[in-house]
Amino acid sequence: MKTWIKAGVIGILGVTLVHAEQTKLYDVESGKVSYEIKGSGNTMGVTTKSLGKKHLLFDAYGSQSLTEENKVEKTVVMGQTQTNKAHTMVYFKEGIMYIVDFDEKNIVRQENPMAMMGGNMAAKGKAMMKQMGGKQIGYDKVLGYRCEVWEVMGTKQCIYKGVPLKVESNMMGIKHTETATKAEFDISVDKEDFKLPDFPISDDMGMAIDRNRLGKMDASTQKEAQQMQMMMGMMAAAAQDAGVQPGQRADAGQEQAMLSSMKNAMFPMMKEEILSEEQSMRFAQECLTDADTLSEANRCNQKLNEMTGEDEPPLSSWNSQMKEESLQEINHYLNVIIPCVKKAQTVNTLEQCMR
Repeated sequence: MKTWIKAGVIGILGVTLVHAEQTKLYDVESGKVSYEIKGSGNTMGVTTKSLGKKHLLFDAYGSQSLTEENKVEKTVVMGQTQTNKAHTMVYFKEGIMYIVDFDEKNIVRQENPMAMMGGNMAAKGKAMMKQMGGKQIGYDKVLGYRCEVWEVMGTKQCIYKGVPLKVESNMMGIKHTETATKAEFDISVDKEDFKLPDFPISDDMGMAIDRNRLGKMDASTQKEAQQMQMMMGMMAAAAQDAGVQPGQRADAGQEQAMLSSMKNAMFPMMKEEILSEEQSMRFAQECLTDADTLSEANRCNQKLNEMTGEDEPPLSSWNSQMKEESLQEINHYLNVIIPCVKKAQTVNTLEQCMR
């Protein structure tokens, strides 16, 4: 049976960490870039040539971005020519990624693992290139923008504030270039510019998704990404405080110090989150007290979902025993847990309150 406490309390010790550091893919707030794509080569008698266009639009330092690509590739094998056309779009929104295939007329929604890292991704990207043996070899200008030229694993990029304005690669006889033909930065971006086509949406397992549920699903995924970002930040700070060096494995004493540091850092947010559920639980108490039928209980369930942002399914049954058990849980939360949490001054006390 779905308990009414679940809608208000379960997951509280996971805490809504809304103060996580914003993901910054670029070091410029917004922008719009158009690219020309060219490719050619001959490998083991197979000749290829590709032409295309790509458009990048981003806002909020890249935490929201849309990339659309339209490309035609011709392959010649033993005198036979094969032409492949591809029209795709990728939309990033914090912790979510939508992949659009215009040829198949479908959209796949999946989590964006890069968003879980959070922070300044432009700086992290440079650090990653260095780890892969890459290095900055100079500067250049593209469309009047002075960019850093980086070379790594056969690919050369001209990067302006994290945004690639020119990419050149030559691997196994195949040359590929993406060159910006127009670029604007720090522009006003309308949310309608990020609108997806009206295609069916499924998850990465192929299960269909109702568009009416996307708002709640995206909010939930973004919340999880924010929580992960904050946890990673707290872990890094706790490790530093405990004297753990980069790449070093913490010993037992350092692990205990890290755990204590993280708990203390999370305490104010944990307490605030628990207390914020009091209003919805008082509503549940009042509503369920008068709910004698299944339809009345489900009206309470629906209203509670609206208040908490949860997406709990309707109850399949409701009787006097279920009503009594639910009200007992709610009363315990309001009369025991809430007063205890209000008095709590440490994480250990807070945890005892929730037992």
